[in-house]
Amino acid sequence: MSHPGGPGHGAQWGAEADAQPVPFQGLRRNARALFVGSLLLAGLFLLPDLSPQTGEPPPVELVRGRILEIVPAGTDPTLPDVRVEVVGGPRAGTAVEGYLQGPSGSQEVPRYAVGDEVIVSISPEPDGEFVAVSDLWRMPVLALLLGVFAVSVTVVGGWRGVRSLIALALTLGVIIRVVVPLLLAGWDPVWLAVVAASAVTGVTFVLTEGARRSTVAAALGTFIALTLAAVLATVFNELARFTPLQGSEDLAFLQQVARPDLDLSGLLLAAIIFGALGILDDVTVTQAATVHELYEADPRVNRWRLAARAMNVGRSHIAATVNTLVLAYVGASLPLIVLFAAGRQDPLLTGSQEIVAVEIVRALVGSIGIVAAVPVTTAIAVVLIGRRLPVVGEGTGRRRAPGWD
Repeated sequence: MSHPGGPGHGAQWGAEADAQPVPFQGLRRNARALFVGSLLLAGLFLLPDLSPQTGEPPPVELVRGRILEIVPAGTDPTLPDVRVEVVGGPRAGTAVEGYLQGPSGSQEVPRYAVGDEVIVSISPEPDGEFVAVSDLWRMPVLALLLGVFAVSVTVVGGWRGVRSLIALALTLGVIIRVVVPLLLAGWDPVWLAVVAASAVTGVTFVLTEGARRSTVAAALGTFIALTLAAVLATVFNELARFTPLQGSEDLAFLQQVARPDLDLSGLLLAAIIFGALGILDDVTVTQAATVHELYEADPRVNRWRLAARAMNVGRSHIAATVNTLVLAYVGASLPLIVLFAAGRQDPLLTGSQEIVAVEIVRALVGSIGIVAAVPVTTAIAVVLIGRRLPVVGEGTGRRRAPGWD
């Protein structure tokens, strides 16, 4: 069989490739990926709860309810101003009286109306329970948006889009069902994040890209870059002498409701690793695919020239992705930056404060991991790249290993 690239670059496929039409191969590959992904999702769903069992009830019970009546504001602010029917959980069907609040307490209250489904928080008190409507029930809206997202990915991405949705579900499932419970159980956050992120990355790469040499290169490059980011985050966290809370007062509440010995510093370092993972996936997959495509375009190129050409593409990718990561952290901290700017303080003094310095460390450590991922993935991909085997009568050709290229 002649290679479509022309007589100068003909290639002879293996017996399996000749025996089956390409569409049938694609159907089998997609069906296999969907089957394996569905089995892994089912395994995560059936996995027993890994969270430590304390035997104590949670400090705040959240239930779903429906507003039955809103009482007009009177002269006594201590009286309940809403009556709610609980529609979920063991209290379903009961009506309770409480107070209208919002995500930030009574400062910002959503526009509640009779019939709205809401989130009700019930807190035990010495003389009974304190019931408050804390927010709106937004799951239907979020489900609609999720449906639009899934349809968009499927229409544009085709079967690969479907596989990417399964990979996304696996990633979220591993974080919710494995990583978070093990963090609460006292596992080291940093290395748990590195191992879990690398494992789920390898599986999702195989599901979305297939079992190829470029997939192996991308997975190995991601693991090495994540390990480097973890080491740098740990080192510079110590050098900067951040406090355990690292400028986040919410973590103090987390420690109270979760467990007193929770490693807050390690938890924030793990957040850096997962934050960098999303962009690292893109960098390593793209770089490994670049090496593969450059080799396909010129199979006679030597490895050094192949690596140099791939690095030319990788440098452009670095410029874009590093900027993307830094902008992501700046966007998350923009209200804080504006607050400090309004105070007209020295930018160096402002940047040295923990609440700002922590974000700087996160952005730079993640960026270093991205920069390192490009040459590392390129080197691995070049080492793993196949070689064409001479075929009599067709010049320089090669036999392809089924499932790899």
